Amino acid sequence: MKKIYAGLVVLLLAFGQWASAGELTGAWELEYAIYKNQKGEVVGEIKDKTTLSRKVLSDNHFTFITWDKTGKFVVAGSGTYTLTGESYKETVDATSEARLMGKTYDFNCTFKDGVWIHKGMEDGVLIEEHWRKVK
Repeated sequence: MKKIYAGLVVLLLAFGQWASAGELTGAWELEYAIYKNQKGEVVGEIKDKTTLSRKVLSDNHFTFITWDKTGKFVVAGSGTYTLTGESYKETVDATSEARLMGKTYDFNCTFKDGVWIHKGMEDGVLIEEHWRKVK
């Protein structure tokens, strides 16, 4: 009987992740981001819409654009992504920022209360971003 319950729990967890993955396609807006160095010190933070960013995802491609609150363009990029379980990886193949070209970002992602949260490292900085789907 314990094996049956354990099997059901595994199936429910797998279905829960699958359902969340299906929700990834669409347009997302950045709600919050925090960036920490290897010592855990905050080296950057985006809140209160001081910086705005939108990311649009299809089945396996993404595009993002970032601008400041005055409407001034900051950066844009595009590429491909994969989602396997809680592993979200995106590779940039077009960008306005040369340092991003060809980079692959490997994030651990979760979905909580309609927010897509992903965390990962870039050049020694821990990135944590919170995105909300545009309705």
